[in-house]
Amino acid sequence: MKKYLSWVLVCVFLISLLPSQTAQAARGVPGSPDLGYGAWLNLSGKYFDQGLSLLPDLNLDWVAIEVDWAEMTGTSKVTLNTSRLDLAVSAAVASNTAVMLSLTNPPEWDITDAGPDAAATAELIRKLWQKYGEKITAVELFPGANTSQGWKANPNPADYAELFLSVNAHLTQAGSSILLIAGGLRPLTSSSPGTDWNDLDFLRGLYAAGAKDWMPVLSIQFSQLTGSPLQTSSGSGTILRHYEAIRQVMLDFDHANSLLWVTRINAPDGTIIPDDKQYSNRQHQTEWLQQALIQVRSQLYMGVVIAHNLNPAESNHSIYGRDALVLDAGSIHPFYSVFKAIIHQTNPESGTARPGMPKSTNLLKCKYKT
Repeated sequence: MKKYLSWVLVCVFLISLLPSQTAQAARGVPGSPDLGYGAWLNLSGKYFDQGLSLLPDLNLDWVAIEVDWAEMTGTSKVTLNTSRLDLAVSAAVASNTAVMLSLTNPPEWDITDAGPDAAATAELIRKLWQKYGEKITAVELFPGANTSQGWKANPNPADYAELFLSVNAHLTQAGSSILLIAGGLRPLTSSSPGTDWNDLDFLRGLYAAGAKDWMPVLSIQFSQLTGSPLQTSSGSGTILRHYEAIRQVMLDFDHANSLLWVTRINAPDGTIIPDDKQYSNRQHQTEWLQQALIQVRSQLYMGVVIAHNLNPAESNHSIYGRDALVLDAGSIHPFYSVFKAIIHQTNPESGTARPGMPKSTNLLKCKYKT
């Protein structure tokens, strides 16, 4: 019976991947030849209104919004506090920006020994779908699933696979066309607890659970990086080009047609290697981020890169980054002008018909304004 149910879930999921008008309009989704650029909008962070105001000016492809489940529900299993999310989604729609919700921090009443409860998770996303409909294009499902912090239980790729398939089956039955993004893999740090999985091993576990049949998009989050964007190895810590090792695992399992999304990319800050302290200088940080975007864009298997925070996150934890495009109520990070110029090169026209540029087309050198 379990084997039969698994086949049913896989079939339902594959049906849900059939192209839809909404999905085709978003850059970086399966079937799109272009890279999509995005930034995080932090609902509980400072300067929320200023962050919102950047959306129409930047002309982003994507805005990523963390949905902190425990914070949004409080002690209630029924009521959702979506007041700021309503404003964010409305602003994104007005600026023709696709929305990715990143579902995190399930409440205690949702946690089982195997992680978040699948039925409750599906019900939450279904409610959000009923409220916002096609205004929501994608949902990143519990990023950091290879860590106990992200999964809220001992991580296990088989448990994650079971939840992913179950949630997607529920959403398909509800008529939702939301694209579920898997993984949000986080490379381990020196302070990671022993229960956490190495991201490459966790990915291999996902493939052992059949991910080739149900994972069209895998995401990775770089919360702590070291070295230059072009660096190929490091004595300690994670370099940006770790995505090449992720891709190699995908190829090892004959999954070349799946896309990789980088949903967090924080510049080095000296936490791992003292030499990285140079990137605390915003001029050097801007140069690092520019090179990183050029480097990532050259990879044809990349779909979306979420490059920065629009407004500061409430927490200073390294996962969220310590910087933002809005530095305070009156100043903007120097990376803003570079980011805007890069986006403009791939979105030379405004409006709904964004022609874009193939990822194989080189970008021009962009300079930041002081």
